Amino acid sequence: MNTRRKLIQDNRHLLYVLSLLAVMLTVYFLPKKKSEQYVFSIGKPWAYNVLIAPFSFSVEKDEASFEAEKDSVANRFAPFFDSRESIAAASLAELEQLYADSLAGNVSPESWRAFTARVRQAYRFGIVSKDDENVMTQRPMLRIRSGNSNVLTLTDSIMGVQSACSYIMQAPVDPEDRGYFEAIALDRYVHPNLSYDREASEKALQEQLDQVSRTAGTVLADQKIIGQGEMVDLEKSRAIRSYLEIVNEKVSSRRFQLFTWGGQSLYVVGCFLFLMLYLMLYRIDDIQNRNILYFLFASVTLFNVGLGLYMQYVPWNVMIVPCTILAIVLRIFLDSRTAFAGYLVFVLTTSVCVPMQYEYVILQIAAGLTGIFSLKELSQRSQILRSCLFIFLTYSLVWFSLQIIKLENFRDIDPTFFLLFAVNCILVLLVYPLLFLIEKTFGFTSNVTLIELSNLNSPLLRELAEKAPGTFQHSMQVSTLASDAATAVKANAALVRTAALYHDIGKIESAPFFTENQNGVNPHDRLTPQQSARIITNHVDAGLALADKYGLPNAIRDFIASHHGTGMAKYFYLKFKQEHPDEEPDIQTFSYSGPDPWTKETAILMMADAAEAASRSLKEYTEDSISELVDRIIDRQVSDGYFRSCPLNWQEIGKIKDVFKSKLRIMYHTRISYPDESTVGQRQKTR
Repeated sequence: MNTRRKLIQDNRHLLYVLSLLAVMLTVYFLPKKKSEQYVFSIGKPWAYNVLIAPFSFSVEKDEASFEAEKDSVANRFAPFFDSRESIAAASLAELEQLYADSLAGNVSPESWRAFTARVRQAYRFGIVSKDDENVMTQRPMLRIRSGNSNVLTLTDSIMGVQSACSYIMQAPVDPEDRGYFEAIALDRYVHPNLSYDREASEKALQEQLDQVSRTAGTVLADQKIIGQGEMVDLEKSRAIRSYLEIVNEKVSSRRFQLFTWGGQSLYVVGCFLFLMLYLMLYRIDDIQNRNILYFLFASVTLFNVGLGLYMQYVPWNVMIVPCTILAIVLRIFLDSRTAFAGYLVFVLTTSVCVPMQYEYVILQIAAGLTGIFSLKELSQRSQILRSCLFIFLTYSLVWFSLQIIKLENFRDIDPTFFLLFAVNCILVLLVYPLLFLIEKTFGFTSNVTLIELSNLNSPLLRELAEKAPGTFQHSMQVSTLASDAATAVKANAALVRTAALYHDIGKIESAPFFTENQNGVNPHDRLTPQQSARIITNHVDAGLALADKYGLPNAIRDFIASHHGTGMAKYFYLKFKQEHPDEEPDIQTFSYSGPDPWTKETAILMMADAAEAASRSLKEYTEDSISELVDRIIDRQVSDGYFRSCPLNWQEIGKIKDVFKSKLRIMYHTRISYPDESTVGQRQKTR
């Protein structure tokens, strides 16, 4: 008992160190950003609680809207064109000179007045060069400057040189005079009177573009940004995104970083303090096993770190992460309550760095509980497939329930989350290779491995059945006794059942030296007591050598080493004392190497092995003889101190005795005597 207390005390120090390391690694890798992140879409209802602005801020336009507004300003901009009135006067003067020189005697004055009126009108509309005509056609309006005036004019009224000539030639002149006008090379007399001012236009356009605001309004402190169930439109979407951008900018400040580190540290310390207290109050036996402590804290910490890195570097939704793998592996190698405690610490710790915190905690706890309770006892790998299906259904039902609480229409539920849950559960199947890795790293043995080892067609058990059939039958009987007793005291029945099959494999090479394999010939008759004792006790070391050769897990090796504890081969010890009454025997020569049992399971196997072997020597199998035998064997083991390091109490030892007595009575129950067939036939003839 003192050894057990010292072990627990030493491992408590290890527990503190592991907790400190877990806190440090978790806090270091958790994202240092604000947790107020939301998943939303324009045209969908706001699925979260009402969002109130904690401070005033400007609503920023998104980049696409800002660029679209700038493009709109650029498209509506009216470029500057300068009007030169002297061009029109010069053109008319040239035409008047042409009329005086060659047309006065042929064209009527009325036709000429109508023609020149058209020329004046064309100049009043405005005429541009071919190069400037390309600028004009891209704008709906032009700004024409003449002196101090600045007139906004529709582009449709402005003409190029060719279109102006065509317009002038449509003047209402006398038909007899039209031929003379058509003979005029009009483009020699019509010149552009409007010219594009590129420098002024580009400067004015840039000024207008600079005036385009990046903000679309202001949200005041304590003002509602959006309420639960409200439709997210473009305006509200801008307000939400602006709020989140400002929050993220605050993250870079030293003060925020200090508060974030401090807050996360306190929170994570609280979570792991809960796990420490749980172990110290309710799982003191687990503290004795360092591998359990290493496994539990390493698993939770690695998942914390992994999710923290995922949130920092992977843009996908967190619901695709197969968090329930942690719950499943903890359940496979630990009990349900410890698995849930470890998984709960993981969920609570990582909830500070994920979006949709409320939904994340509810979904992960529900799915984790489903994974834990659907694997009450893992005996087939197909059970993990069934658990994946149950986890998917749990995710889907809980998400559906949370959504219909907030929304008013089934069509508003986002179906992409159900796809995320499906991918999540497919990734849970990665638990298969993890089982093998965990078993090799921490020396654990899963129930699936135990069931595979208990296959009687395995090479080692087949060799035991062939070379030591009596020992094989003995191991089968011990397996039945020990597993039923383990079930009665809530120990690991699967482990005891499998270990019992292998506990005596060391007898394979020296099978004839053990009474259960002898057939009328006892080879010990030719040996000294010391030689016989060495052969008998050596089967433990031989068994460990075979366990190494066949790669048996450490959990099975523990049973092989401890099933006789540090006891003696008493038969040969007493025989030596009878033959050498004056000589003091060497105790080590007749003793097993041990160690004594230190768990419920190894203690149960020692009891079952001794009780089953002793029961074979009974002369008659009655209820009293079997009961007396079981009490005597186990009481002697207790008095010899074999179970000092075991967490067994007297009530549990009493239950184990009751199971052994009941099972041995069934095993050795005599059959009823059937009458001889010939006698029955004679009686029938007599009748």
